[in-house]
Amino acid sequence: MKVKNLEICGIRGIRKIVNLDLSPGKSVLIYGDNGSGKSSIADAFEWFYYDKVKHLTSEEIDIKGITALRNTFLSDNQDAYFDLKYSNSKYDSTKRLFLKKSKLTIEHSNASQDFKDYLSTSLKENLILRYKDLLRFILSTKAEKLEEISQIIGFSEVSKVKGIFKKAVGELKKEQKIKDYNNHISIKQRSVMEQIGQSIFDDNQYLNAIKELVAPLNLSVEIKDDAGINNVLELLKKPEDKEAVEQQLSYEKIIENLSNFKASFDNICSSYKSFYKKYQQIANDQDKLKKIGLEPLLSQGFSILEKRLYEEDRCPLCLQDKSREELIDELRKRLEELTIVKKEKEAAIDEKDTTQRFVQGAITEINNALKEKSMLLDENADLRKKVERLKEIISTALEKLQKTDISEIEQVSKPEDFIDLDATFLQDLNSSFIDKKSKIITGKKEDQTFTVYSKVFSVRQFYDEIKSMKKASEVLTQQQQSMELIYNDFVKKQREGLCAFLESISRYMNDLYLFMNTSENVSEIELIPLGADDEFLGITLQFKFHGKSESPPHKYLSESHLNCLGICLFLASVKAFNKFNKFIVLDDVISSFDTNHRALFARLLVEKFNDYQIFLFTHEKDWFEIVSNMVKGKNWLIKKMRWEHEGGASIEEPLIDLKERIETKLKSSDSSELGNMIRKYLERLLKDVCFNLEVKVKFLFNEHNENRMSNELLSELKGKLKDRKCELKDQPVFDRLNASMFLGNRTSHDSTFTESIDDLKMFYGDVLELEGLFRCDQCNNLISKKYYDNIENTVKCSCGKRRKAY
Repeated sequence: MKVKNLEICGIRGIRKIVNLDLSPGKSVLIYGDNGSGKSSIADAFEWFYYDKVKHLTSEEIDIKGITALRNTFLSDNQDAYFDLKYSNSKYDSTKRLFLKKSKLTIEHSNASQDFKDYLSTSLKENLILRYKDLLRFILSTKAEKLEEISQIIGFSEVSKVKGIFKKAVGELKKEQKIKDYNNHISIKQRSVMEQIGQSIFDDNQYLNAIKELVAPLNLSVEIKDDAGINNVLELLKKPEDKEAVEQQLSYEKIIENLSNFKASFDNICSSYKSFYKKYQQIANDQDKLKKIGLEPLLSQGFSILEKRLYEEDRCPLCLQDKSREELIDELRKRLEELTIVKKEKEAAIDEKDTTQRFVQGAITEINNALKEKSMLLDENADLRKKVERLKEIISTALEKLQKTDISEIEQVSKPEDFIDLDATFLQDLNSSFIDKKSKIITGKKEDQTFTVYSKVFSVRQFYDEIKSMKKASEVLTQQQQSMELIYNDFVKKQREGLCAFLESISRYMNDLYLFMNTSENVSEIELIPLGADDEFLGITLQFKFHGKSESPPHKYLSESHLNCLGICLFLASVKAFNKFNKFIVLDDVISSFDTNHRALFARLLVEKFNDYQIFLFTHEKDWFEIVSNMVKGKNWLIKKMRWEHEGGASIEEPLIDLKERIETKLKSSDSSELGNMIRKYLERLLKDVCFNLEVKVKFLFNEHNENRMSNELLSELKGKLKDRKCELKDQPVFDRLNASMFLGNRTSHDSTFTESIDDLKMFYGDVLELEGLFRCDQCNNLISKKYYDNIENTVKCSCGKRRKAY
């Protein structure tokens, strides 16, 4: 999509309406001195699309620079606005900035969802390049390059998804470790072993084991599934036996809980030692921990130096003398060290979290044991107190862990002080419950029916739990393996996608750079991803310099070459990213270009970007003339901007357009701004006449030469005509204009003088009379020295009808 028409009013230096008709998708070249208002157009584009103006953003203005956007001379009831009409009219919109109850308010005239989607799409495209942004990406750090490209191409969202997958894999691995299914299954198998003298691994073993248990009783029950086992238990069940078996199983549960607690305790000790070891790696150097807080400051300083925003050989913070390059190297090393410390700290925190989960698991086992019926028996009151003491010990450890701050050395307990628990205490406690269970079995030793019933009941319970745990373990393992497969494949696709994109944009950039630097010893410019394993750490810009790979660019390239590279990167990104908009805004981007780059850059735009609409602003007069010559007849508008104290920034109108406006105002007797318009018309006319007749004026530098006043030009023109003994020298209009120019000058500035419409008609009549002396009414061209007749000593117009002795 291209811009068909734009209109600006009240934005920055543009106080009054500036309109550009660009249909059908014309590009525009605008020349103007610094301060003439060119960048106000770029500011308007930036505000329209991004809702802020970056170079105006500061603490002293506001977070988006909006308060500095509205022209200060607008009255409170006037709107500032930027109106854009596109090749597709459904996106046309006017963005207004106005005061509502003394508060600046912003409003888009187009509230459609299509337009909102268009603005959202445009945020991901590169539309505007200013001179000060040329080197920002080139000189940014590797990590900043990756972050910026990630934001533009959506790679940051992909990285977030990858981070979620990676975290999920890590959490599933941790869950396997915390759940410790293998240990729980092993404890259950030991209980089965106690009952029947063997382990059970499948249903056939289980059913055969039950058959062997009940064989001595000669029961007429077929055992081929769980229903058969339930029938056996119903036949053998006696009320007193059921109570004894339940009590026996309750003790089994407590013993199992204590065994699980012991396993958790071992894991706690192991995990805490690992945490403490990792903690010690950073705790030995307290300064490292403190320096982590300095990372934002160091990163900002590094960025400022890398981007050459500060170029003095002294520290920008303490102002001590120091080589800039040495500072950069030191900051880079310190930041790399801090990255390592941060990773070490994160690893220690992760291990601390793992320890905490083991402790919470241990507390759960103790709580389950305390809920068992046998624990409530009066005869077990002392044992219950010991279990509660165990809970107190482990709960104290949990409190210690929760209060542990890795940044405070004195708060981190040593491994030997973390849990005040004697292993023999736990062993004796477990033995006590085993004895309790054994007494029940010993008391019923002679009762074969009870023994069989007890063993069948227990084995069935244990085997069901083993199967349940195996199933849960298999599900968790399958989840982990599936997530690892997804993650690994995702990382592979992510790397392939990023590399393919970087290769594409590198190819564009390399072609564009070589187009402008045909004889340089620089080639194969590439954006290279950096990283280890599955992590991307940054992007570097690499190139071949005299056949040898080098990085970064400012290691060898001059400022002009770096700027050239910056423009090529922007234009390459336009080709790569801009899928919807077919226009770009280039605001004074060639300010520090070598002369040999300027013409080539103009040619690059004309030849390589001829299908794009380009808004090209410059204050470089020579380059303006180079581009003007190249784009003639190529669907470009060529304009000049100027700034005046009263009206602000404006675009010079062609004389024919200005003439129409003057005559429209005269017909309607509208004197507002009319005197100033006539003055402008006269100045432009005199410049053209003097140029065509080669009238010499006093030498002035640069922009002062462009700003010559009418009285000087009129005086020099009359003097030239006298020297040449031209018949026009005695025309009375020269004297009349010397007097009537007073009206134009007075009405162009603050003055108490009030002109009448008749005064202005007289002034305009004098201007037209002067124009009639030099312009042919047939071909509408001015007489010119270009058509000088050496025989007749006359100058004439292009058709030859109007000629004057000269």
